[in-house]
Amino acid sequence: MLTIENSQIKVGINTNAGGAITYLTFVNDHGGLVKTQNMVSNPVLGGRTDLGRQIQIGLYGGPYDYSQNGNPAWIGLGWNPIQAGDVNFNPAQVLLVEKQDNLLHTKTIPKQFAFNNEPGEATIEHWVRLDGNVVKVHVKVELSRSDKTQYEARQQEFPCVYLTGDYHNMWLYNGASPYTNGSLSLERIQPPSTMLFGDVFPTEPWMASTNDNGYGVGLYSPGNYEFKRGYFGSDLGGDETSTVASYIAATNKVIFDYNLVHEWDYELILGHLNDIRSYVYNKTHSPAGPNFLFDTSRKGWTYYHVTDTGWPIAGKLHMLLDDATNARVLSPFVFWKGRNNPKIYLKAAFNTQSDKFRLKWRRSDDVTLYGTSDRIMEFPVINDGKYHIYTIDLSSNDDWLNANIGQIAFEPVTDKAQPNAWAEFAWVASTIDGPTVDATDPPTPCVPGCALVGVKKIQYIPSNRKR
Repeated sequence: MLTIENSQIKVGINTNAGGAITYLTFVNDHGGLVKTQNMVSNPVLGGRTDLGRQIQIGLYGGPYDYSQNGNPAWIGLGWNPIQAGDVNFNPAQVLLVEKQDNLLHTKTIPKQFAFNNEPGEATIEHWVRLDGNVVKVHVKVELSRSDKTQYEARQQEFPCVYLTGDYHNMWLYNGASPYTNGSLSLERIQPPSTMLFGDVFPTEPWMASTNDNGYGVGLYSPGNYEFKRGYFGSDLGGDETSTVASYIAATNKVIFDYNLVHEWDYELILGHLNDIRSYVYNKTHSPAGPNFLFDTSRKGWTYYHVTDTGWPIAGKLHMLLDDATNARVLSPFVFWKGRNNPKIYLKAAFNTQSDKFRLKWRRSDDVTLYGTSDRIMEFPVINDGKYHIYTIDLSSNDDWLNANIGQIAFEPVTDKAQPNAWAEFAWVASTIDGPTVDATDPPTPCVPGCALVGVKKIQYIPSNRKR
């Protein structure tokens, strides 16, 4: 295990677990309010470490029947390489490890979790550094799948955070007034139940797992409002080798192109719940309305019964709408006040047989996109294949103005398939001038002078099995 530490916290990665984060602790016990032992769950089963826990990246793609010939307990899991290793205790192959005084860097070929020693056709790279009581992580995923099908987006684990049973209180804010220190929601297992698991939709982009004194770990995922939480076991304690664990994860949906390169950041904040929340409040807040420029990526947008022309994205989303009766283009989860966004502007080109498109919205407290009459508005489009800026005027729609918006979607208004139909989106914004360019400097993955510890050539060697 390689570690870095400062006066407040210590973090470690383990090459016997694919370079995933396997160690995280406070340096001092804050007056006996928190333990200084490892918080990360690393269960030991029959003398071997379960590689499905830890703090790690989990990738999820299609097809769903990919895992049908794998471990029978995981049929339906689909294409699922994870950073640490597989269900048969085989660790992922670490290609390189680098360490500085305040930097840990690994690059790994993940393992298909449901199979025995099956490499995923991908690499997962992360750069881990400390800043006070915060672990800052930059992640880069590169796919090189032989299956070039563009499957529908699935929820990812970007990352998942498994902690020991001491940290059994899982907190989030899902109210209507984010960034006002409103009351938090507590998710906690109720014994004798032995499992808690499912989606939650905070309206502030973070969650935390704490002990009964309010100390623990916050997961801050900038711009993300789609999480999961869970608890495994009925005991409310245990050390890192116990199978009892709490779970929080940033689970935003991503379309996995066969050749996708995807980078993002997350942060682990160690401290009291109040300190965790205060830290997030001091970060740059997400835009208060639509602000999507499709220059080099999909910006979190996904499709249902739609495909596009694939990665890389070059200034537009060119979407194929042959299955127009079912086609839908969806934003990521957001939090906007409808009344603060009386108009939405869409720069788009259309070549369809529909003279109207439909805007749908999910309220922030809806569990899905219902599409009922109080959550839709239709608008005319011009099918000349040229770009126009469309104004979707919601200023007289009380159903929109009085709602807290959690997601929007666009779809053709039609009752028939439309072979060769397409649409192109250049941007979606809250002003006619288009999106505000994000001036934030991209993070530097690895500062000069990283000391190389080990390097291996990438090879994908599939297991000997039939699919």
